[in-house]
Amino acid sequence: MKLSLMVAISKNGVIGNGPDIPWSAKGEQLLFKAITYNQWLLVGRKTFESMGALPNRKYAV
Repeated sequence: MKLSLMVAISKNGVIGNGPDIPWSAKGEQLLFKAITYNQWLLVGRKTFESMGALPNRKYAV
């Protein structure tokens, strides 16, 4: 089984700020969508509620 971890962190070490991320990440969002397509995602409840279910992905919340 292959397990990968993907985390986006700002220059000052912030991962998120409530439901928002503290930077513009259009390119990173596209990369995330490409890497996670047809894959399992392990996310926290608040993250899942804020982003909703993306198509063609399986979730463990």
